[in-house]
Amino acid sequence: MSLMRWKLVAVAVLALPFLRCAGSTPPAQPTGPAPVQPPRGAPHFATPAEAETALAEIEDRRAFDLGVLSAAAAASDPETRARAALALGRIGVDRGGPLLRSLLADKSPDVRAMAAFGCQLVGDPGLTPDLLPLLSDTDASASAAAARAAGALGRGDGEDAIIAAIPAAKSPQPRASMLEALWRYADQASASAALKYAGDPDAKVRSAALYTLSRKPIESSLAALTAALADPNPYAAAMAARGLGVLARKDSVAPLAAALDSGRTPLVISALVALETILEKNPGAVMAEDRKARILALAGDANSSLAVPALVLLRQFESTDREVRQRLWSIALSGEGRRRQIAIVSVIAALKDRAKAALDAAVASPDAALRATAAETLAFLPVAQAKPYREKLAADKDAVVRLAVLGSLKTAEAVREGRALVNSALTDSDPGVRAAAVEALGQLNDSSVLPLVADALTRSLADSSPDVAIAAIGVCEKLRSEPAARAIVEAAYHQSKTLVARLARRSLIQAFRADRAAFPAPEYKTGRSAADYAALLAEARKPLQARIEMARGEFVIRFSGREAPLTVMNFVKLARAKYFDGVAVHRVVPNFVLQDGDPTGTGNGGPGYEIRDELNPLLYERGTVGMALSGPDTGGSQWFVTHSPQPHLNALYTVFGQVVAGQDAVERVEQGDRIVRVTISEAP
Repeated sequence: MSLMRWKLVAVAVLALPFLRCAGSTPPAQPTGPAPVQPPRGAPHFATPAEAETALAEIEDRRAFDLGVLSAAAAASDPETRARAALALGRIGVDRGGPLLRSLLADKSPDVRAMAAFGCQLVGDPGLTPDLLPLLSDTDASASAAAARAAGALGRGDGEDAIIAAIPAAKSPQPRASMLEALWRYADQASASAALKYAGDPDAKVRSAALYTLSRKPIESSLAALTAALADPNPYAAAMAARGLGVLARKDSVAPLAAALDSGRTPLVISALVALETILEKNPGAVMAEDRKARILALAGDANSSLAVPALVLLRQFESTDREVRQRLWSIALSGEGRRRQIAIVSVIAALKDRAKAALDAAVASPDAALRATAAETLAFLPVAQAKPYREKLAADKDAVVRLAVLGSLKTAEAVREGRALVNSALTDSDPGVRAAAVEALGQLNDSSVLPLVADALTRSLADSSPDVAIAAIGVCEKLRSEPAARAIVEAAYHQSKTLVARLARRSLIQAFRADRAAFPAPEYKTGRSAADYAALLAEARKPLQARIEMARGEFVIRFSGREAPLTVMNFVKLARAKYFDGVAVHRVVPNFVLQDGDPTGTGNGGPGYEIRDELNPLLYERGTVGMALSGPDTGGSQWFVTHSPQPHLNALYTVFGQVVAGQDAVERVEQGDRIVRVTISEAP
């Protein structure tokens, strides 16, 4: 599940080398290279605050200033050295490698831990051997950070070393981090290592093992995941249910159906989602009648997080169970809010053209969200039957509806049949719609679309958002064997917008294997002085909090101003300007996230500018607040709150706060609910 404002196409060609040193055990303590000496003329920082101001400025510019960085890395106080390691990671250039390597051997464990995190952000697999000695660091935080970094870098020798270090971990904290770091490998070696701890008495260790087994599960994990449905930690049990859904075995239906009576909301949600996946992939799989009755009951639950996945699951019984059909039809024709939207999707998915009455009512609705739902369901209809509806909805006045029309073109065949609509959308007034049209063309995997993609990129020069450029780069990556595709990305690199140029550079280097030296990374012009940064940092250090008032309750976010000061102050500025007041929550995924901050309601809107990421070591636990992105440094106003721990988001989205009161209200919010007001204050 993405948290992106737009779907940035991943660079599929980047398969990291799986180098292995089987049987190796990391040494007891890092020794590392000699510290890098600051060059002549490097600044001298009188205080940590002075150093932080200088580092924040070059981070915001994404400028590799060797003088500032090496001076901070050589500072006498560990706080400044750790801050230098973080800046090296955020700026993210290979030239920072020598400094990071020296900081990995720092005498301060806090510095070593932050240097490991910096290596993770830089993303250079070549740093893996330098991280491995820290797996046996005497400091738990440093060894845990090294495990997370080595796992993220993805080399095979990293996997071997993590597996070897797990039994020798000096406490549960690093052992749990090591186990969790293995999820990215998804092979028999990582599964075998995790299986040994799936019943560990320590809850964190056990949960980490189950996370690795369930995130990208393999068949050998089936028994352990089934047993874990009874785990006392509801989030670990929910992850196990998710894993069973991915495996999609018919024999998992019975234990998952039994879990619906557990009374533990996270587990029930994940069991409902897993059951829908399994039944969809296994036609003819049997569900006991009492379990259908339980699902019907959940579909009427006051908690939308339970009702929504239950309504989705009911589509599996719509054609054979009269009571289910009556319930779904009733909600589809006269229900309200998100429940009605889901019921419409379910009846049309199950009955196709026999659900014409529900589809016609949704198409004619004055509610844009309902019309968008109607457009979404057209993916379930034969192309000829969907065509007149698509033509009507493609001319809708609301961008969210036009976006849904393009989103309903799920296959290359559907895009070919709807090509006239796609081509027309390339000139839409909304940049998000144009970006969706470009992405639809990419489904054709046909080089003949490249002139249209190039034209769309040129038209986007006046846009305040990067959505079209991101979509164009993504299509070109798919067609990277074509010289014209590279030419388009190079044109994006030469745009005046720094963000687009940097995204294009990233694509040229990673997907097109271009020479880094031929495409230097442009720096941002922030328009801020050193005094401006000092003032922002000082304000962010205050114990600021936001009270979010909604119809279903309120919750309080305590900001992480030290870890993400510019992100916090951006949110505070927008909140004080009443930017969020009255804005609808455009996305709720039960047991995952609530997402808000888009005044357009499309998922693509923002304030007209972007801010740089401030990735930090804070972890995504339940109630963590992060910035939504469409690629590196694309944050603006969209933010999200997690319903449950989400380790796969760590170090990818800026954490800038934590819900400290009202998490139950967060989890009651339904998609489409509106914020009444956001109030900023200092915590008592």
